[in-house]
Formats: sequence, C-alpha cells, structure tokens
Amino acid sequence: MNTREAIELLEGTWNNTIPNKRLIQLNILKMTIPEELHSLMDSWIDAKLSGVQDNPSAMTVVLIHGIQTDGAWHKQVESQLQDVSHLNVKSIGYECVTAFQLFSPVRRGPIKKVTRDIRDSIFLDRGAKIIIVAHSFGTYIVSKILSENSDIEFDKIIFCGSIIPTDYRWDTYVKSMPRESIINDVGTRDFYPVLATFTSFGYGASGRKGFQSPRIKDRYFDYGHSDFFDPKRNHISEYWKPFLIEGRIVESEWDTSKPKTSFPILLFCNPWLGRTIFFGIIIVFIVILMNIF
Repeated sequence: MNTREAIELLEGTWNNTIPNKRLIQLNILKMTIPEELHSLMDSWIDAKLSGVQDNPSAMTVVLIHGIQTDGAWHKQVESQLQDVSHLNVKSIGYECVTAFQLFSPVRRGPIKKVTRDIRDSIFLDRGAKIIIVAHSFGTYIVSKILSENSDIEFDKIIFCGSIIPTDYRWDTYVKSMPRESIINDVGTRDFYPVLATFTSFGYGASGRKGFQSPRIKDRYFDYGHSDFFDPKRNHISEYWKPFLIEGRIVESEWDTSKPKTSFPILLFCNPWLGRTIFFGIIIVFIVILMNIF
C-alpha cells in the first residue's frame, strides 16, 4: 500500500462513517495499514479533527545535492521561487561523501538520512505535492528511495548530472507518475557520470547520454557537471521554474544542434564494456610493474 492508497482509504472511511464512530473505525483500519504509514495516518486524523483543509495547490520542492558539497545551489533555487506563495522549498543534505565512498559499496548512510527527511517533509507539509530536484549523487539517492519505498511518491522530478543507470526500471518504480513528469537535464560535456559508470558499480551515464526512456524527458545542454548552477546561464529561472510551478517544459535550443557523442564516450558509457576495459588496463599495468620490480 502506498501513501495515495492509504489517504484514499482514510477519506473513504471518514466520509462513510457517522461522526461519533469515526475514531473507532479509523483505529480498526489502522491495524490493516503498514506500520510505516501510521505517522501519516495520525497526522491526517489530527488535521481532520482540527478542521484543517489541505491547499490543493500546495507544493514542496525538495533539493538534494551531490558529494563533497554543502548544496550552495539550493540558495539559488530558493531565491528564484521565493515569490510563489503556495510553494515551500526544503533543502536536504547529508554528511560529506568522499570519492572513496562514491566508488565503494558504503553508500547507505546518505540514503537513509535523505529518506527520513523526505518522510518528515511529507509529514510536515500534509497534502502538498512533493517535487524533487537532485544533482549528481543526489539522483542516485532518489533512485534508491523510489525502488525501496513504494509508499513514497513524487509529483515531479528534475535531475541534473545524473549518475543513475540508463536501464533503471522507471516502468516499475514510478507507475503512478504521468509521462514527462520527470525531467533529466543532460550535460553534453559532463564526464563525471561516465567516470562513475566505468570505475564503479551501481551507477550509469544518464547525465551524459540521457535515459532515452518513454517516461523521462531528456533535455541536452552544452554544460559540464555543475554548469546548471552558473548564474550567467539562468538555467534555474528559464528551464526549472516553469516546470516546477506550471508543469510546463521549456525545450532546450541545444537539442537541435548538439554534436554526436563520440564512440569512445559511448563505449565507456556501457557499464560492462567500460569496466572491462578500465579494470583490464589496471591489471595489465600491475602485471607490468610486478615484472619490472
């Protein structure tokens, strides 16, 4: 059972039960709802009893940064959206992740922390549409949250510098999200997603070549890994703000003129071919050194 199904069940029980029996019926219903949704249910009941009405236009934009950064770009997004009255911006961070952690299996800490914070945002902003904006390792965290927590749902998602595998099962994890409610902004000069793909496991080059999936809108820009946050490019106001507020997708002019991706880059974007070549070179180099010394 996901969050939306639980809310629908609660609403149905509330509307079809006489007032003095509602709490009894809801407590009975609580026993059938997964434990991870109990806090959501309790807050929903409190809101109902206090007469709080949800604002149907309310939105919460959750910002998730990458490694070795404190998410300075979050302030730029907050500044661009501060004039929208029904929108709340939440900056979510985690402890500094080193390159060693990025390329090792030790990744669970940031994922757990961000998952807790997103659940708390859903609790605090009851009824608001949750929108995600994630960069680099933040995109990987979001992919894990979606695959491991079926009760957490997002209204819209924006990725940039994505390191999610290009064969990620969007058809399985975001079935409730309509087409093109997920945008993947691609940097055609971004080498980091490629590097993460062939030097480690679990990542992909979706931030360099796109997902090329029917559920994702790939937009291509002549950018490096963090150029989306360069104030001179006005990327946040020109390309993100219309989508966040209106759901309107502004096409990239670069899409029609971007150069073809070179064959070596395509080769290293393939996780199995790229890793085979990379680790093969390392093994040969080690063997040569051993023979020399």
